[in-house]
Amino acid sequence: MKKVVVIGSGPGGSSCAALLASRGNDVTLLEQNKFIGGKCSTYEENGFLVDTGIHMFARGPSGPHGIVARELGVAQPWLIRDPSETMWNNDRGFFYLHQKLNSPGAMLDGAKAVLSRRMEVDVLNTARRSLKTFGLPGLLKELDGVRRATPSFVAKYDDVTVRDFLLQFTEDERLLAALNCLSMLLLVVPYEQASAGEFIDSVAGIFRHGTLGVPRGGAIGIPRSFMRAFKRDGGKLVLGVAAKRILSEDGRVTGVLGSDDVEYPADVVVSNAGLKKTVSMAGPENLPSEYVEYVEGLKLSYSWMAVKLFLSKRVVDLKAPSFFPIPRVHPDKIFEYCDVPGGLPEDPFLFGPMPTEWDSTLAPPNHQLIMIGVPTSNEVDQEERSQKMLDIGLEKFLGFFPEVRSHITATSRITNKDTNRITRNGTGECIGLAQVPGQVGSSKPSPKMPLGGLWAVGCDAGARGVGTEQGTASGMLVASLIN
Repeated sequence: MKKVVVIGSGPGGSSCAALLASRGNDVTLLEQNKFIGGKCSTYEENGFLVDTGIHMFARGPSGPHGIVARELGVAQPWLIRDPSETMWNNDRGFFYLHQKLNSPGAMLDGAKAVLSRRMEVDVLNTARRSLKTFGLPGLLKELDGVRRATPSFVAKYDDVTVRDFLLQFTEDERLLAALNCLSMLLLVVPYEQASAGEFIDSVAGIFRHGTLGVPRGGAIGIPRSFMRAFKRDGGKLVLGVAAKRILSEDGRVTGVLGSDDVEYPADVVVSNAGLKKTVSMAGPENLPSEYVEYVEGLKLSYSWMAVKLFLSKRVVDLKAPSFFPIPRVHPDKIFEYCDVPGGLPEDPFLFGPMPTEWDSTLAPPNHQLIMIGVPTSNEVDQEERSQKMLDIGLEKFLGFFPEVRSHITATSRITNKDTNRITRNGTGECIGLAQVPGQVGSSKPSPKMPLGGLWAVGCDAGARGVGTEQGTASGMLVASLIN
């Protein structure tokens, strides 16, 4: 039996802690906030249950969250919808994104799209370019590789950007714009930076399982289910206590000093605080200088902000519970504003999940909750700019659904400054490390840090996937390596 201290109760920390406790270890979990879940949490606001941020649970119960819950023997109800997304592609109108390509609805919606004259031209142009790049046998083999997304096929594209991968198949600006938006939605990185391997793995996983959904009761349902097992198996949860310092002696961890000035002894320390902060807590002087320099150079993901609309009645009625319009901007320039000081979007990409369309229990009867997300940088010192971006996003959304305005009873906003309040990392990224070439697959930082007994979990180390799924997958990996 090992004495373990886990820092942070996000999906990575809570899954790892619960698995280690279930396997007979003495585990203490320190959470700096007075609630569990970190960025994957839910709270009450204006009589609604609202997630702290905007999430995409690509594989739902078929992915790491469901796998861990089943191993722990705890309930984790999921709500699945197909189609799951409504896309507005400007002059082409609405398209519904289905999770299974062979579902009757997908086939019908696909047929309607192909019958469109504009779409017909685009399909032909894309086919010509694909055949020119690969030839017919090569194209069939490549498409089968994308469909199956085996580890070797995914690894082949880890160090290729999504943009460069797509340009092998198409130059159609509408299609490239839509897929750039999907890259920002799934990986929170624009397609000219994002890893094609990660993108292929994530998209193929959605279609392979067809279980994209949300946990009943909000995002908190994921860490809460892990914490039920953790407490059942004797784990000790300490809320409101941050890890001030990771203690070590002779090149090995000995415990954690908490913000309550209590020393928590440990043979093993697992940190869900992110690599950069973990290095700081462990003391750069206790780690190899080349490792410290390497961690400092790692690139972080972008972020999302959101306006939350609390409606007195169900106003928006779409076939799918999330809405996103493709901007009328050249695909390479959609997210250019994010990296420009003071920059504002010309025509922002919006992600508009309507949580109550998935789960009506999140609101009073017949009410509706709408989240309007706008991508941004991970900088936290631009509050005025953030509010302007959200104003632009809100007005664009109301342009599609003007009837919403008269039924708003309350609004609130979250920015990357609020994300930083949860993590206290000094930055506002909503995932962690960016899924870009050089930081994914075999190049992803190892969860085993170069200090004896110190491990990292979360989106910064050791796993693939979309957002929280990376975290839980890393928790599974690290728990198995420690045991």
